[in-house]
Amino acid sequence: MITFLVAGRNDGYGVNLAKRTAISLNYFASLCRDPEDEILYVDCNSPKQDCTLVEAIADTLTPECCRRLKAYRVTGEQMKAAIGETPLLFSDELSRNVGIRRSNPRNQWLLSTNCDILLQPLGRQSLHQLLERLPPRFHVCPRIGIPPAQWQMLDRMNVRQISDFCDEVIRRGVRFPQEKEQSWLRFVGVGDFQLAPREQWFAIQGCEEGMKLWGHSDANNARRLNLLNGGGRTPDLGDSLCVLHLDHNLTGGSAHQNTLPNNDWKSWVEEVTSPVSRNRENWGLADTELPVIRLDPAGEIDPARILKTHRRQRNLISSLRLQLKARFWKKAGAAANWLEKRLGK
Repeated sequence: MITFLVAGRNDGYGVNLAKRTAISLNYFASLCRDPEDEILYVDCNSPKQDCTLVEAIADTLTPECCRRLKAYRVTGEQMKAAIGETPLLFSDELSRNVGIRRSNPRNQWLLSTNCDILLQPLGRQSLHQLLERLPPRFHVCPRIGIPPAQWQMLDRMNVRQISDFCDEVIRRGVRFPQEKEQSWLRFVGVGDFQLAPREQWFAIQGCEEGMKLWGHSDANNARRLNLLNGGGRTPDLGDSLCVLHLDHNLTGGSAHQNTLPNNDWKSWVEEVTSPVSRNRENWGLADTELPVIRLDPAGEIDPARILKTHRRQRNLISSLRLQLKARFWKKAGAAANWLEKRLGK
């Protein structure tokens, strides 16, 4: 029925990255009903010495989340080969395209979202019941923010508690963001919920990998998906679904505001007249074999497999070089200590 698509990097970005990611992924998994439902996490350019973020937090993910989750790792070299030079350490567009390419073809819907989002269906209907009656086109949904001081108190593995918290937030009243003047865009932060039939993501040939600076990728997606569906006002699901964002910037606004070079709004949004991206035919690393990473539930992790998977690769020369460097610095340190004592006298 549905693929949840998220992307990220093991870099500690924002407030309590590990916890908000676990809360979000665990809750996505609790919404899955169909055997084919899946969560795709694409890790882009995490430091070589680190595992992917989802592997690092696997012991805080529910068994259902581990079962539904598939992860792919894009290295820095692969990112550079695909999109060229960029001042950013991460390509959101390439990452999402990797996920789109490798999503389950048996799922009708693909939701491009982020791993700091909670989705709460309104009333008694489930997410699946909502999807079953939706017209097959592009949909958006306004989001509301949850302060870090509140969501950090949640038990990341207790999906019932998370659901009750979402219900309480809704009961106390929420204030939706003002609508934007562009009827096809509708809301700020539209990238946190971009739902469209899987076939439509392929029809537009994915996200624009040429957007190598920061920002406006979600607006570009919204523009092209809207054009694909005939233009006009993009429908929103605010009457059926609540999108809650786990805020992670203590100063308010965007964490990258005024710090990173932006993609040009005019070129990548205003002047877009075709739903099809400018990508090459092999967008989403279509010609690259990326092994799927599956997680074992906590308590079932095989230590031998961990050592085999993440063993640091060393050849004989590099090993000898490390030994020589270690001996050099050991002797240099001893000499420095001796000299310090002599001068002290």
